[in-house]
Amino acid sequence: MTRLQRQQGWLIDLQRRLQPTQDQTASQPRGQDIETQVDRYLAKLREDNLLNETDRSVAQHLVTTFRNRWWGLFVCYDVPGLPATNNDLEGFFGRLKTNQRRITGRKSVNSFVLRYGAYATLVDLSESKADLLARLRQVDRAAYQRERQQLQLVLAERQDYHRFCHHLDTVVQALETEWQAAVEVATRSLEAKNLS
Repeated sequence: MTRLQRQQGWLIDLQRRLQPTQDQTASQPRGQDIETQVDRYLAKLREDNLLNETDRSVAQHLVTTFRNRWWGLFVCYDVPGLPATNNDLEGFFGRLKTNQRRITGRKSVNSFVLRYGAYATLVDLSESKADLLARLRQVDRAAYQRERQQLQLVLAERQDYHRFCHHLDTVVQALETEWQAAVEVATRSLEAKNLS
């Protein structure tokens, strides 16, 4: 129990360094300052000679885990409004998938996500009709038309892919017909050019 409490204490110490309270700092902490504090703590933890073999293994795992995520760990302190975790975003996608499963009755919603891509996030079934209308009134009509055209391109691409995967004979026949028509147009154009 004591060993687990000691190891939990390491996590609590790291959390305090990653989430300083306002009374610990007079202003908004800088990423470089937090990074330095965490780096010193991890170095001290790694070099602690008083740790037994089990504690040393846990400490090394903790240090390795932090080092593997080091590149993006402190960005949130320097970019206003950037959350420290993506937990809210993951929760949003989970709710989106749950709502889509409820609508379709299907266990997998991958086809929905693949079909609509980034546009799938625009659907919020928890939003009331009044809120949706208020949000849509804020959208510029020209911007809406551009995005709608982009969505149509995405849907057309997915439709072509579906046809290719599930109706290959029809696709090949349509391509042969288009090719034949193109050859006939080119032949007539060449003949007209030769006659003049």
